[in-house]
Amino acid sequence: MSARLAAAAALLWTVLLAVVGAVPVAGAQTTTWLCRPGQPNDPCGGRSGAPIDCFYVYPTASLQPTLNADRTPSPELQAVARAQAEPFGSACDVWAPVYRQMTLRGLNNASPAERTAALDVAYDDLELAWDDYLAHHNHGRGVVLIGHSQGTRMLRTLIHNRIDGKPVQSQLVSALLIGGNVTVAAGSGVGGDFASVPACTDRTQTGCVVAYSAFSRTPPPDTRYGLSPQTPGVSGTRADLPYGPGYEVLCTNPASLHDNSNAPLHSMVGGRDVDVFHARCTGGAGAHVLMVDGPGAALLPALPNDTWGLHLMDVNLAQRDLVDLVATQALAHP
Repeated sequence: MSARLAAAAALLWTVLLAVVGAVPVAGAQTTTWLCRPGQPNDPCGGRSGAPIDCFYVYPTASLQPTLNADRTPSPELQAVARAQAEPFGSACDVWAPVYRQMTLRGLNNASPAERTAALDVAYDDLELAWDDYLAHHNHGRGVVLIGHSQGTRMLRTLIHNRIDGKPVQSQLVSALLIGGNVTVAAGSGVGGDFASVPACTDRTQTGCVVAYSAFSRTPPPDTRYGLSPQTPGVSGTRADLPYGPGYEVLCTNPASLHDNSNAPLHSMVGGRDVDVFHARCTGGAGAHVLMVDGPGAALLPALPNDTWGLHLMDVNLAQRDLVDLVATQALAHP
C-alpha cells in the first residue's frame, strides 16, 4: 500500500469511528424527565432549593395503544403528576422519570404472561433512571420515594433489589408506597418485601415506609388490595418478592402513624383542601386497608369496581398529611 493510500485509509477510519461514536449504542438510555427541578413547564412545579429530593414514579396512566408506553411525557402523565406529585414540591425537589410503563390497554387486555413481560420492561427503565439520578443528580442528598399503583410495584422491586441493606439506604428519608400491597411478616412492620426498611410509626422517623390502599366500604373477598399475594411474580420477574401465608399487607395511616387508629384526614381534591374525612387501618384476618369515613365518603367512586376501592384517590385522600410528613422527615433526616 502506498503512503498516500495508507494515509487516505487512516483518514477514512478516523471519520468512520467519529461517526460511530456519535451514534447511541443500541439499548442505551438517556433519561427523559417528566419532572426535574428548574425544568420549564414542569408538572411537578419545577421548584428547587428544598433540603431533600423526592423521586416520584407515577401510576398506570398511559393511553397509548401498545402494551408498553414509549418515553413520551404525554398529557395524561403530566396530569397525574400535577395531581399527585406537585404538592410535594413545597417539601422536596421532585424528580420523576418517564418509563415505559404497562399501559391501561395492557392492564385491561393483556394476558398474565404479557403483563409480566410488560412490567419487566417498565422496571428495567426505572432502574436505569434511578442509576442516572444517583450518579448525576442526587449529590448525596436524602430522598423520599413516592409511588402509586404501578409506580409502587416498581419501587417495591427497586428497594428490594437496590436499596434494602445497601449503602444508599442511609439516604432514604422515607418511601411512600401507596396503592400497591407492600408486604411484611405477619404481625410485624418489616420482614416481607424489605428486610431492613420498616413501617413508619412516628412522624420524625426516617428510613421507613408508609403504605396503604383506601376503601370506603368493606373490601369484597376478591379485592385487589389489602390481601397478601398467594402466587409469585405478580410484580414481574425482576425481584423475588414474598407471597403466601406468613405475610400480610402493610397498612399505615399517615394521619395516625403511632397506632393506625381513627384520625382526621387532610385531603387535596381537585387542588382544594378538604377536611371532612377520617380514616383508620383495618387488621385481623381480613384485608388490611385504610377505611375512609365521614360526610360524603360513601359517595366516593370505587372505580372501575368495588375490588379496587378508592384506588384513583389513594394519594389525594391523605395528600396534605403526606406532604406535611415529608416536611417533618426532611428536618429529622441526618
